[in-house]
Amino acid sequence: MKTWLSICLGVFALSCSAQSRLTERPMADIAFISVPPNLETEDRQKKLFPLSTLSDSEKSAYRHDLSERITFGFSSTYLWASMGSITTYRQLLIVSVMAPDAPEAEYARLPRRFGLYYEQRRHLPGRTLGTGTLTLSEGIYSRGDVTEPAIQFLYADRARRLQLVWHAVKREVDLETGVAQIARMAQSFRIVRDPLEWFAAMRDFPRREAELRTQRLATVQAMLKREGYAGLEPGKPVLRNGAYIEWMSAPEPRYQLLVPLGRARAAANGSVVNRPRPVQGSGIGWREFSDGEWVFSNNERAYLPMQGVGAILAARQQDPAYVYFYYAATVRIEEESQAQLLTSLNWFFDGIPEVQRRWREGLLLSPGQPLKD
Repeated sequence: MKTWLSICLGVFALSCSAQSRLTERPMADIAFISVPPNLETEDRQKKLFPLSTLSDSEKSAYRHDLSERITFGFSSTYLWASMGSITTYRQLLIVSVMAPDAPEAEYARLPRRFGLYYEQRRHLPGRTLGTGTLTLSEGIYSRGDVTEPAIQFLYADRARRLQLVWHAVKREVDLETGVAQIARMAQSFRIVRDPLEWFAAMRDFPRREAELRTQRLATVQAMLKREGYAGLEPGKPVLRNGAYIEWMSAPEPRYQLLVPLGRARAAANGSVVNRPRPVQGSGIGWREFSDGEWVFSNNERAYLPMQGVGAILAARQQDPAYVYFYYAATVRIEEESQAQLLTSLNWFFDGIPEVQRRWREGLLLSPGQPLKD
């Protein structure tokens, strides 16, 4: 009996020791912090990416955070419940290195990456821990097949330029253990390379983007003038060399090039089954009579004809017995990074003969064949 009791006490002591132990982790080359050893570094935060490598959606999602904080994630997940696009967390810790002048409201705000939701949330009494404050809440964490009571810890410490937001299910971390762990994590945090230049660059990003958009617009306007299209007006396409070019100012500057290709016969009974369609990846769109109205479409879900050229095509394409096809491309000037699309129109015009050849030979439709008008 005495031996069995000693074993139980030993196992309990090891469990408590593992639960209270912390392991030091680097946060890029900016800082270090000690976190529970069962939390893995999230892959996307193993290094800081230059802003130029981020997609447009990532830029919009992270820009606000990056001007006031840099975040690093550590987590443990329910593996079986995190298949596909769903990630279900046992624990999620977001460590924010705050900008020197980040306002109080930023310290109180959850980082954008912390998108967890609790049902039946209730707030618990807050606490002061060293030079920081701890805000607590609890609720039911429900995601996918997981429904677990959980606690959210939010620690804000202006003196350390640190914010910790920690989600933990109760079966892994109880309230008092979590409070003690937060205090130790905060105490372990240290900045080794102050990212002042990074914060300055993020805050200057809107100005630099606006300047780049202005430069791109000026480049395209100079190119159009050089190509003989000076003075293009929205809604008023110009036809030259068999192709329409149209300008758009709002909601953003764009130009579109479009070549009508021809038509193919639709089903005699008006059925949508086996209607002529362009092959995938051909850049071809069409206009047809469907469900009682005329509509423009394309397989790539790209830009449909602009207002002016669309009206011209519609006026000439009125027979519901046919499906009408066109080849088009649209350039969003402020977002375009390919120099050839901003400095010349040859990228489009040089490809027209090949597109027209493939159209005549019936290589751009499946099913259906183009009519030889």
